[in-house]
Amino acid sequence: MTSKRQRKKTARQLPPVGTILTARHKGEPHTAVIVEAKDRPAGRAVEYGAQLFASLSAAAKAVTGHSTNGWVFWQPAETGAQ
Repeated sequence: MTSKRQRKKTARQLPPVGTILTARHKGEPHTAVIVEAKDRPAGRAVEYGAQLFASLSAAAKAVTGHSTNGWVFWQPAETGAQ
């Protein structure tokens, strides 16, 4: 078994540009979108409101006010296509 110190962080890439993400917090719906951001190392960012965030977790924290796992918080929007 590995200790916390020995674990390596898995680098997760943001979803593709144009992906719409939704979440609910305290009964209120929230929407974010993945946008191209050439000034960011990954070339993508999460746009929520009028702000850009480098990660899903940072955008989730902007919604909740506390540290939140963005990969769990945000879900891809339903497209309605069948």
